[in-house]
Amino acid sequence: MNRMKKEHPYDLRADERVATIVEVICRPYTSTGNVRSAKGVMRNFSSQGSYIETDLKFNSGTILIVRMVGCLPTPSSADIDEKPRSICLGEIKWRQNLMDEEDGRYGMGLRYLD
Repeated sequence: MNRMKKEHPYDLRADERVATIVEVICRPYTSTGNVRSAKGVMRNFSSQGSYIETDLKFNSGTILIVRMVGCLPTPSSADIDEKPRSICLGEIKWRQNLMDEEDGRYGMGLRYLD
């Protein structure tokens, strides 16, 4: 797997990020069934969280159910922390608008909820 270097010396993350590109479907974790799902891509992950980009804007603090579509080819000898979670609950810690000429895209940092 391709580990990412920290971009800033003040980055206080406990775990290194692993770069990936995998399609995901996510939706808010709510009690009502009338919620639109968002298509997106997971760009990196660690044992603590992940970075995803979606076509819908979710607010910080929102709890999402994130599910991978398909699976990544990973060697069976890969450490469990080197594989992304195939389905998880995650809290949005931050969000940024991504400039895209074709359509709106949003990047979000998720913290996994165990």
